[in-house]
Amino acid sequence: MKLWLVVLLAVGGLVGCGFGLDAPRCSCTASTSQGPRPLDCGTSACIGSDSFACSAGGQLAISLNACGGPSMTGPTCTRRTCDGACGAVPDGCGGMLQCAGCNASERCGATNRCEPLCTGVTCAMGQRCEPSTGRCMADACSRASAVCGVVDGQACGVCPGGSVCSTSKTACIETVATVPARFVDSTALVGTTLYVTGFDSTSAQGRDLYAVDLTTKQVQRVASGTVLSPVRASGQTVLWAELNGLRRLQAGSTTPTTITGTTGQCTDLLEAGGFIYCSIGGDPRFGVSSFGIRRIPSAGGPFTWTKQFLNRARLAFVAPFIFYVGTTDNFSSFSHLGAVDPTDGLDQVVVSGGSLQSDFVLASREGYFFVERGAQSTLTQVPFDSETARAVLTGDGFDRASTVLQGGDVFTVTKVGPTLGLWRVPLSNPTSRTLTLTAADLSATDLERPTGLHPVGSGWLFVTDSVVYRTVGAAQ
Repeated sequence: MKLWLVVLLAVGGLVGCGFGLDAPRCSCTASTSQGPRPLDCGTSACIGSDSFACSAGGQLAISLNACGGPSMTGPTCTRRTCDGACGAVPDGCGGMLQCAGCNASERCGATNRCEPLCTGVTCAMGQRCEPSTGRCMADACSRASAVCGVVDGQACGVCPGGSVCSTSKTACIETVATVPARFVDSTALVGTTLYVTGFDSTSAQGRDLYAVDLTTKQVQRVASGTVLSPVRASGQTVLWAELNGLRRLQAGSTTPTTITGTTGQCTDLLEAGGFIYCSIGGDPRFGVSSFGIRRIPSAGGPFTWTKQFLNRARLAFVAPFIFYVGTTDNFSSFSHLGAVDPTDGLDQVVVSGGSLQSDFVLASREGYFFVERGAQSTLTQVPFDSETARAVLTGDGFDRASTVLQGGDVFTVTKVGPTLGLWRVPLSNPTSRTLTLTAADLSATDLERPTGLHPVGSGWLFVTDSVVYRTVGAAQ
């Protein structure tokens, strides 16, 4: 505080102004370089920019002996700023600050901070607090599981820039990137990078491999025309097969390494227990005998056969078993589902022939899943604690690339009756299925379905027709 040359002029007389209980209040006027300042002893609040105040005994607290009291040093008073506060706020020196207001969907709370209009609002059952007004109204959004758009006149949320509200109003959908390939073959998600294989011509011998950075939305070509298998995520790496062997790429790197042990085209890949399993195709009708499931050390080395005479196998792993679906010849009518323990080579066939015409097997702690085809296709589950298969969902177009097991639910892109879309099927009650994303949301048609479907947080990442999409949250 600056010290000003002060001249005090008594306004009401100085006699009797002091420490006594019955002493009258001492009113003075201080003449300062900033002009006259009226002072009224008896208040402890700072007055004016000069920070003059009164002592505890009612004496004028200035550097001059005033009102008969002792000399005292005036208190230092630092005024506060709004610093994000709203409304009228004490400045700490006896005055008030008029801070900014809040936006239309907020109010100034008791602590002088902006808060949503619905903060502290409790609505009756079947109602919700409307964020834009702070009033309770019928909960149409919750009934429709809507997070964006308008349902029955109720605003359910606004999609962030660059995304659009899905037709189901259950998600906002953002276009991430477009992969420069006419046809997408497979996808694998490792951290925040989506790996995509694709090709421009159906006569291409190998696939290109692209890395899509989901954070920057940049697309980078990793391999050109050499990929001969679907890509498969394994921890923080991605695996694929080329003519000269298996290849591995660490997340964040652009330089793949080669794993020795096998060459050729793997129908499917997985890594478990320090080994990589590669299903090799063949044609037994022409005496080809080198087909089945090969086991290669993850660090490289010669392969051994885990299963022979199995063609076009699809693989899944739940310790300690490798589950597979394949054929004993080139005709899918002879497909069978089996489980092999790679540690001792013991093998058992679970389902063989009949209606099993599945081109994939999925496995989790809930059991293993495959497709049976008859007049219609049925996604079927066999729980690990049971030998009895049960139908999960009857539909059309089941594919492993767009079927996900997550948290006791099956999510699959299929056509149920006339409705194509992403269906959520609780395993505890499969008949209570719900449509999560419509065909329009997925940019899907009967002939064009998502090539890859990956759960990301509470949303989804999928690829349709070379375009990478993801769902994002709406702003309430």
